[in-house]
Amino acid sequence: MKKLTIAISVMMTGLMIGSVNAATLGYIDIQKVFSSYEKTKTVLEQLKKKEQSIKEEMAIKQKQVDKAQEKGASEEDIKKLVDKLEKELEPRRKDIVESKQRTMLEIHNDITRATEATAKKMGIENVLDKQIFITGGVDITDKVIELLNKK
Repeated sequence: MKKLTIAISVMMTGLMIGSVNAATLGYIDIQKVFSSYEKTKTVLEQLKKKEQSIKEEMAIKQKQVDKAQEKGASEEDIKKLVDKLEKELEPRRKDIVESKQRTMLEIHNDITRATEATAKKMGIENVLDKQIFITGGVDITDKVIELLNKK
């Protein structure tokens, strides 16, 4: 009987500890936060414009190549022209890639800081992505979005 009482006490203590830990777990829908963040929308629109500009410039360059081919330029001359045009476009392509990486990192850091601040304010110790959770935890997604878009 004494062993049964001890076993029940241990189980109850484990359940209580488990419920305390569950209360300090939060989660966010990272995809929703990312797409709802106004900075994300602005940055993606700017990048889209830059990419469109490069596509338009590439179309102009392609017309130059086509004209050279129509005029009967040698394959060697065409290759030199293509290489020259690609070299002209490469810095802009590289700039777009670097800009995208830099701004995505900024957005990630903004989301991380907003998540940490929201969790601290709500007394939540750990925050995970929504996809990890099956049950339990506190959804702080909307609070994080609200904080991000206040700035």
